[in-house]
Amino acid sequence: MPTLDNALGDIQACDNLDRLHGVFLSLCRRLGFASFSYVDVRGLRSGEVLPFFQTSVRTDFARTYQDEGFILHDPVFNRAATTNAPFRWSDLPEFSLTSSVGRASRQRQVLESAYDHGYTEGYVLPVHALDAAGRPASSLLSLYWTQRPAEMGLSVPSWLRLVALAYHEKALALRGVREGVTPPPPLTGRERDCLLWACRGKTIAETAIILTISDRTVKFHMENAMQKLGVHNKFHAIAMAIQLGIIAP
Repeated sequence: MPTLDNALGDIQACDNLDRLHGVFLSLCRRLGFASFSYVDVRGLRSGEVLPFFQTSVRTDFARTYQDEGFILHDPVFNRAATTNAPFRWSDLPEFSLTSSVGRASRQRQVLESAYDHGYTEGYVLPVHALDAAGRPASSLLSLYWTQRPAEMGLSVPSWLRLVALAYHEKALALRGVREGVTPPPPLTGRERDCLLWACRGKTIAETAIILTISDRTVKFHMENAMQKLGVHNKFHAIAMAIQLGIIAP
């Protein structure tokens, strides 16, 4: 089974978008997913018909999705643009079988098309950052199962959220979206230590024991690190720190 350290290291080593795509696809398949898509949701808000994306879904599904204009009706994008939390297709009320008229019906067609092409369930990871001008640079990673995860005993590791953020930061860097971003203020040694142990899956309490400091002090250092990095949660702080070379996975 893949590990967090290996996944982060592989992503950090990518020097182009094609390699980045291949590395994440390999990880997805080892976790039981058939394929994935990475979509820049900023293009949807600016009115672009087809934003920047990478995908490994079946060609016929991608063609149908584009020809039918599903990108304008897919409720996955609205949810991903307004949350940091991962979710499944089955969590979306717009995909409910009881939705039968008007706009909801069109949204339901998106899911039915996925079913028709063999995708039984999806797992969506929203990822948010800032571009060089300080504007939101949000995307999503949508992962596809071709078998019912519950029936196959498939589960998603909690660290995949961190890997998705690392993917997003790396993709932004490779696309030049982050060029011109002012480097954050340097972190203190304790701030780096707290981020490093968080990256290794340690809780605040465990980090406190390792560093022989109080839980409150660990929280203080983590909050300072997040403020300096310009992010709002621990996962994004870790991804940003790895991308900037502040810590190594």
